[in-house]
Amino acid sequence: MPCGVMVSNKIGGAGRGGCCCLGRAGHRSAGGPVCSPAGYKKADDEMSGATSSADLDEAPARTIYVNQPQQSKFRDNWVSTAKYSVVTFLPRFLYEQIRKAANAFFLFIALLQQIPDVSPTGRYTTLVPLLFILTVAGIKEIIEDYKRHKADSAVNKKKTVVLRNGMWQNIIWKEVAVGDIVKVTNGQHLPADMIIISSRYPEWVWKCLMN
Repeated sequence: MPCGVMVSNKIGGAGRGGCCCLGRAGHRSAGGPVCSPAGYKKADDEMSGATSSADLDEAPARTIYVNQPQQSKFRDNWVSTAKYSVVTFLPRFLYEQIRKAANAFFLFIALLQQIPDVSPTGRYTTLVPLLFILTVAGIKEIIEDYKRHKADSAVNKKKTVVLRNGMWQNIIWKEVAVGDIVKVTNGQHLPADMIIISSRYPEWVWKCLMN
């Protein structure tokens, strides 16, 4: 079974026959930790992972302890593509809607209509249609964001195998931490960016075969 060391918190692709290096990994030192550069700039094509050597040289080094507690705090492996939470939905949604020129214009007109003797039309002539449009848009955003939350939850709850306390354990993806040794089998999706440290197929150690 191929094994890898997680060095980042981003979801990778589907492995095909062995682990792959999906991010920028460093070199393993004699003392055990793995040093990898952080803060590098990504190329336009994220799947290629192409980064110039100059960017890698300028980036500060970080130390990763394999299968040990980390001295530095890293991001967790939780994946979230949702736009809103229960707390942030209303203010963020209203902000995004009012940024639109048409909505801002009609909101301004609706406010003017609330002032007596300023507008010859009724006070709710513009306000009611505007509230209807915002309500429909809000319901649409809630439905789409609910689907994102469900998809995120499904991804974060997928299972993988890691080496902890000298034993292989089944954990969910969101619990994978930097420095964990992860066992990846043929055709399995990778739970995070990893570097390969062992493979059943020696000829694939320096190859990256992915869908």
